[in-house]
Amino acid sequence: MDQERTSRNSKLGKSKACLNCRRRKVRCDGKKPTCTPCERFIGGGLHDCEYTETGPAQSQVLEEQISIIQSRIRELEQPSEKTSVGLHNPYQSSHRRGSSFDEFAPGPSTSISRTPILQPHSPELFKTLMNTFLRHSSQVGFFLNPKMFDNLSNGAAPSQIACPALLDAVYLWGAHLSRSAAISVHEASLLSNALHSATRGLSSDSCPNAIRQTIQAEMLLAQYFFRNARMLEGKYHASAAVSIVLSSGFHKIRSAERPVGPISPAPNSLNEGESINAFWAVLTLNNTWLAADGSPRDVSSAVVDTPWPLDIHAYSQEPELLPSHSNSTIESFLSNVSDRGTSLVALHAKAAIAFEQASRLARFTENIALQNPETLATEFSNLEKVIVALGRLLPPLEQNGSHSLPLVIHSLVQVAIIQVHNPFVFKHAVSRSRSLTAAMAVVKFVRQTNLSGLEYIDAIVGTLWMAACQVFITELSRPEYGPTGTENHNHAKFHEAVETLLAAMSAFAGDCRMIELQLETAQRNYHAIGNP
Repeated sequence: MDQERTSRNSKLGKSKACLNCRRRKVRCDGKKPTCTPCERFIGGGLHDCEYTETGPAQSQVLEEQISIIQSRIRELEQPSEKTSVGLHNPYQSSHRRGSSFDEFAPGPSTSISRTPILQPHSPELFKTLMNTFLRHSSQVGFFLNPKMFDNLSNGAAPSQIACPALLDAVYLWGAHLSRSAAISVHEASLLSNALHSATRGLSSDSCPNAIRQTIQAEMLLAQYFFRNARMLEGKYHASAAVSIVLSSGFHKIRSAERPVGPISPAPNSLNEGESINAFWAVLTLNNTWLAADGSPRDVSSAVVDTPWPLDIHAYSQEPELLPSHSNSTIESFLSNVSDRGTSLVALHAKAAIAFEQASRLARFTENIALQNPETLATEFSNLEKVIVALGRLLPPLEQNGSHSLPLVIHSLVQVAIIQVHNPFVFKHAVSRSRSLTAAMAVVKFVRQTNLSGLEYIDAIVGTLWMAACQVFITELSRPEYGPTGTENHNHAKFHEAVETLLAAMSAFAGDCRMIELQLETAQRNYHAIGNP
């Protein structure tokens, strides 16, 4: 049988080999999810192979997207040298069959008209939508300088301040966050406007910051869809944002290497700061949600040289905080090398990276343990040290604070610890103990926060708090917590912990479909072990 399998694999056609083997010109055996040569080459098989017999691989599609966007950016930079490649319209059917981007395209239920359905011409309506959005802008991933909107109070037209893609995304979020039924009733129409404008984001020749503003618009759309549990559409817009930041060279800002993108160095510190923050905001969003969804990441840690982000106002007030040159930013962080990344946005990015790394390691623990147990032990130990060190850097929570981002960051770090130890909780007492400690830390942070004072919270907490809930539910389902068990002294404490997290999710579920779904899952799991 082994000889037959070897013979069959040796005759595997080139077209059926994985993308890595074809590029490296190595004979592939076609094993899925990871072929044998790739398992050996990458020391444990931390990434699934990509096969193209059913259509282009995800990396190929991303590379094509980058190429198309680079062409459009060159047109914006050098309008006299038009290229023959136009901006790809993600909302129309692809001219290729089998594109992996097809699955992210909105379905027939999403109506996108050629002309906007609703425009908030009323100055009062615009002001209301804008002010509602700006109150929460830093918490929904708004990386641009919010002072860009100050001129509106001096009579400037919105079109003089921002491109349509960004304005429509802001209007959408303003309606989504509004407590007024008279405004929120327009949310569906504003979504259609935002989707329509996003298709032409890079075509705004009159907009001086079309690239950064288009990235911002795509990010806001991705956040909106994730919040509403529309994962495919969220991932599509997140991928669009990734494509633009990479093709613009935002991952190589202040790199010791030569910049790879078509964008020339920023003319002032604030513009450069917006580009830096754009990259990290996109990476944070991408890492957080892809890890939660179990999808492979789109940005390799090895290619990132951009320095850690600062608060947007620090770039003009304290430009000396940025290093003159930067390289291997994420790799240095994952090697526990100290750095200057201590701003809240930098800590958020680090927490998202730690969460993604921990989730990835947890998914592939069994494969690595079988192939190379020494690699697993090293990766496990190194990553745990990084996460613990990051946790020590986080500022304490403000009990009556109105911003939810610190709570989100603390939750990300603790759930990263849970993820690292999760594969071992039934085998090793140390992992079981550390997982419980991390889950109790999440409960402590939730109890320390005045949740009623938070008008908005990132939808990812639904996933994070459900993971913490599951730690306690798993413990309570163990035999030792039964009527004659040996762990009854912790029984009430763990029940109270679950109830605390369920109540916290309930507080936000009414405004967030994603949190509502995670709450329902956690409640089902809790009821399954005999609780009302």
